[in-house]
Amino acid sequence: MDEFEITCVVRDSHGTISHCGVKGYGIQDISTIEKLIKEEACYFFASDGDIKKNIYSKVLTNGAILLTTDPNCTDTNELDFLPLFDRPLLRQLIESVR
Repeated sequence: MDEFEITCVVRDSHGTISHCGVKGYGIQDISTIEKLIKEEACYFFASDGDIKKNIYSKVLTNGAILLTTDPNCTDTNELDFLPLFDRPLLRQLIESVR
């Protein structure tokens, strides 16, 4: 199974992670990442210092998608250790296609 590293996150205007930076593949929507994880098409991880953490997806009861490093998480964001990718032009482009 192919593996991909998530290197940063993009938050929407509410502070929720909406996109992630995937090394070598640019900024990807979390629904795409969630689908690939669910279908077991590939594997995602993030590095926290020297520690490689697996990324899991969870769909909350309200339909929101959550990416986490804990497969048994409730509804907390577990990717706060990743840097925030916050370039105004990119954010405007992402928000304009929603």
